[in-house]
Amino acid sequence: MSAYRCLDVPVHLLRSAWSGLLWLVYGTEEGEVVHSMSAPSPTSKQVEVWLQENQEWFEDYFLKNGSKKLVQKWIESHKGEMIGSGPNNFGLKPALSPSTQRRVTYAQLSNNKSRTNSQSEEKPDNNNEEVNPIRPRSGSRQYLRQDFAKARSRTLFNTWASPSPAGMDNEDQDQDTGPTSPRDPSNCRRGQLRRASTVPPERHSISMLSLLLEPKVRLPHRTSITNEAKLELRSTDERQFFLTLVKDISHDLDLDSLRDKITTNVGILVNSERTSLFLLEGPKGREMLVCKPHRLAYEREFNNGGKGVSWQDGGIMLSPGEGFVGRVAETGQTLRIESPGEISHVKDVETLIGLQVRSVLCLPIRNSEDDIIGVCQVSNKILGSKFTEHDEKLMETYLTFCGIGINNAQLFETYMKEYDRNRKLLEVAHDLFEEQTCLDNVVQKIMQRAQSLLKCERCSVMLVKDPTAETITFSKVFDLPSTLHNGHSNNTVCSGDVKLSNGIIEHVAATGDTLNIYDAQNDPRFDKELDKATGFHTRSILCMPIRDNKYQIIGVAQILNRTDGFPFDENDEQLFEAFTIFCGLGINNTLMYNEIAKAMARQKVALEVLSYHACSTSREVEDLKISRLPQIQALGMTRFDFDDFKLDTDEMVKASLRLYMDLGLLQKFKIDPLAMTRFLLTVRKNYRPVAYHNFRHAFNVQQAMFAVLQNTSVVHYLTEPEQLSLLVGCLCHDLDHRGTNNAFQQKSQSPLSQLYGSKATMEYHHFNHTVMILSSQGHNIFANMPAEQYSEVMNVLKHAILATDLALHFKVRSQFFDLVRCGRQNWRTPQQKELLRGMLMTACDVAASTKPWRIQHKIAELVTSEFFDQGDKERNELKIEPTTMFDRNRKDELPQMQLGFIDGVCLPLYESLVKVSPMFTTMLEGVRANRKKWNELNEQRKRKKSTSEISKMNIC
Repeated sequence: MSAYRCLDVPVHLLRSAWSGLLWLVYGTEEGEVVHSMSAPSPTSKQVEVWLQENQEWFEDYFLKNGSKKLVQKWIESHKGEMIGSGPNNFGLKPALSPSTQRRVTYAQLSNNKSRTNSQSEEKPDNNNEEVNPIRPRSGSRQYLRQDFAKARSRTLFNTWASPSPAGMDNEDQDQDTGPTSPRDPSNCRRGQLRRASTVPPERHSISMLSLLLEPKVRLPHRTSITNEAKLELRSTDERQFFLTLVKDISHDLDLDSLRDKITTNVGILVNSERTSLFLLEGPKGREMLVCKPHRLAYEREFNNGGKGVSWQDGGIMLSPGEGFVGRVAETGQTLRIESPGEISHVKDVETLIGLQVRSVLCLPIRNSEDDIIGVCQVSNKILGSKFTEHDEKLMETYLTFCGIGINNAQLFETYMKEYDRNRKLLEVAHDLFEEQTCLDNVVQKIMQRAQSLLKCERCSVMLVKDPTAETITFSKVFDLPSTLHNGHSNNTVCSGDVKLSNGIIEHVAATGDTLNIYDAQNDPRFDKELDKATGFHTRSILCMPIRDNKYQIIGVAQILNRTDGFPFDENDEQLFEAFTIFCGLGINNTLMYNEIAKAMARQKVALEVLSYHACSTSREVEDLKISRLPQIQALGMTRFDFDDFKLDTDEMVKASLRLYMDLGLLQKFKIDPLAMTRFLLTVRKNYRPVAYHNFRHAFNVQQAMFAVLQNTSVVHYLTEPEQLSLLVGCLCHDLDHRGTNNAFQQKSQSPLSQLYGSKATMEYHHFNHTVMILSSQGHNIFANMPAEQYSEVMNVLKHAILATDLALHFKVRSQFFDLVRCGRQNWRTPQQKELLRGMLMTACDVAASTKPWRIQHKIAELVTSEFFDQGDKERNELKIEPTTMFDRNRKDELPQMQLGFIDGVCLPLYESLVKVSPMFTTMLEGVRANRKKWNELNEQRKRKKSTSEISKMNIC
């Protein structure tokens, strides 16, 4: 028998092992072997050695034929080994379970009754239990009704609450109570169809939802006999053989399993070397003939010199009309070729099926409505003969039953797809209602569900920033490529104003149309450069708008490339449309939640500000009004080496007022002197008494800007409204500074970080605080400006304050450096002028590095003092170690820190500004002189540290 041949062992040894195993399994006494075979008897040692070398075969045989009595004996003899070894006492799954494979041979069918009787007579002496034979599960209505009743009795809560038997978990219990079914790939797939795909931990909401959505009716299963039994049956009773093949496929509703059975059965029926089954798949009008790999390695032994023929199909996809298989599908006519010479493209056929062709028989497969649903092709009659008319009629008759079975399986597959889609849509709804606080998490869950639901290789979601704008920009872009080998996906998120060079996405965002592109590479709307940039090959695209509850487009969803190779069809469009509706609701709810959270954070910040700050009093305004203002020249405020430490805060307010008056800005813009006075006093009051970022620093920055406007040629490139905005921006650029930087706001998750985000957090707060002061009654110094001029001043003011963020400075300074280095600057253009204003703001903000050494050293100590205070907060409140710049324990490294700051920020900036105006040379020389001083201190520190280390070594 071929069962022996495939194991590649001596037949007489295997037969003896078989006899020994029958004695082990059925418990017969010596000399009472059920299935005797005449062969040389090897020693028991040889049998034992062979069984040790083929343990998988022995385990498989034991699982198929082992009696309950033998299992109980084994348990009794291994009690000591099983104590405390796991939940089921073995650390293994139960031996008898639905996954246990039971293959019935023809000889076993004939002897089944006698064997059952002999087993039933042997009862355990202690338990008096009957050993019932395992029988195939029936597909009758009675069994279906019983299963449905059992399923209904298992509700959600009593399922979780029901205790498991000792030594068995819930999964094992569920398996062991079910009927025995074959342990083959088709049964695994059938289990996947029956059960929900997600089984999360106990007492979790998604776990309960998964259990509620689990189908209650299980598929009937008919035990299939082995191929050897089919061959033996064909030689004894051809009619019974044919009926057996029909029954073999009559109860199978799993399409993949049915493919395997039909392929195998047709090969046995007509005695062919190779059988290929092509089924029409794909959207209507674009069907393809698909032959999927035959997963069952079908081995047969023929009388051809003892050589076995082993084959396994590969996946093939053909268009109707392509080749003789395609012609059969197109015409519906049977094709029988008796010699290779009759095939004009025999080499192509041989390459296609991977076999040297001698003869071919190809027939269409029809459903109950006489529509062609596939083609079955057999190649090479065994023993070199040709396919006959009898083979053709026999195959045609069998394929009639196959067509009915395939049609039923396809209908069931369609039903299961719809069920799976509805279940996943419910899971999507669950995800959206479960997570409504974080937009990134919501969109990531949406994309993961989309990939699972629509079986696509890539999914992207783009959120539109302003649907009414002429230019479509996206506030966030999410991209989820296909799952990686480790089972995870690499999710990409881009934030900010993102402009996509993708006409398809922009068209959908602008028009709201749905685009389903079957062949992207040949579609003029698709930009092939996108694939070159990403390394991804796009075949098909489905792109739809995402709308909120008001039907306004808030984003675009796009999926690429179905995993089965087909383009997206109408069913995908309908499902994706339903999917985008859920997405729109989820994203809209999350955005609304974020707006509410921002409003609460804004309120919290406002209350905190109001509780600490207050506007200037009328008494303060009157005192300043009647006081005598100093002269700018007498104070030396036009000089770059101005020393502010000789002035107190009152004198700084008076000097600021005199500054605006001397420039003629009050008269030019019709600013009320009382409003200007009130504004300056309130600004001073809204600076907190921190070590460095206080009103003195703001006055210093304002004075530096005033000196730049008085001494350099950049004033010729700036209009008077711009000069006013820059001066006010310098004075207000650090309003309400808390002595901590942007990174600290993020680490501490302060209300400011929630309100303004992670980019330029404090700078946005400084600007908004400035606006709040200007909005206070009697404080709007721009009130008398025309509307256009007012808008211009506010825009320049905002940009000026935001430009003091060094993170933003580093992003744009390379553009400024390139312009001045190449001499291509034109400071009168809006873009370059904005760039110049930003550089001037940074130059004034760090102007302390250009002051004389006495002033610069004192300011450096104030800066580090404030930094060390932040480092103490990080260590004590946030429980994190601060970086070197904020670590008080490393204060001796101050010279080195200052050198790094001067070399990284100050020197490159002032060297470039000198090329704009030579009058910046004074500031550049001041920076270089201070760098020399810091370098000397740093060298002294290094020498002192080296001497100290040498002393320690000598002591040791």
